[in-house]
Amino acid sequence: MNKRLIIFLCVAIIIAFLFWYSSVLQSAFYTIAGYLNTLAVENEILAIFVFVITSALAALVSPLTNIPLVPIATLIWGPIPTIIFLLVGWLIGDIVAYLIGRYFGYKAVSYFVSKEKLDDWSSMVKKHTTFSTALLLRVALPAELGYAFGIIRYPLNLYIFITFLAELPFAIISTYASEAVLLGDTMKFFGLIGILFVVIIVAFRTTHSDLV
Repeated sequence: MNKRLIIFLCVAIIIAFLFWYSSVLQSAFYTIAGYLNTLAVENEILAIFVFVITSALAALVSPLTNIPLVPIATLIWGPIPTIIFLLVGWLIGDIVAYLIGRYFGYKAVSYFVSKEKLDDWSSMVKKHTTFSTALLLRVALPAELGYAFGIIRYPLNLYIFITFLAELPFAIISTYASEAVLLGDTMKFFGLIGILFVVIIVAFRTTHSDLV
């Protein structure tokens, strides 16, 4: 299962409830956001660079996530730029993971992922070679799956396209869900979370079915 997506769902719901029902948290958030907004205005290129890099690192190492930064980014730059910066960072991280797997192999990847997981993922990628099933696999499993795509030398151009398609909905949903939290729009927030949950379950069940 894609741990980053699950982490996002859990963190997003917890943060949403805390934000909606805690005036102290709201005050602290807007104080921090205001401070970071000032820094971003003074050093816009650096601020964007830091956000993109944290997104890339989140794609390389599953326990890491920059999702808590998304509401602040949405407040500073707005939804569309945030989606772009988030997507660019994730794609950079995903491509780096692929290149590490392809050109440095198991030994290098073992610093990021256990050999057992890597063997399982590599086997699954080899099994799901069609475009549609590879895309579903990319959605269903952790971001580090890119290492496995690299190790089996999956075509880079197809990998980038598949990764873009897999990451785009998540970038859109995470950004607009963050905006919904800030606006107090519970219907929109839980609607987006529900869509993401369904996508995860369908992708996971499809790629783990004997029918595939």
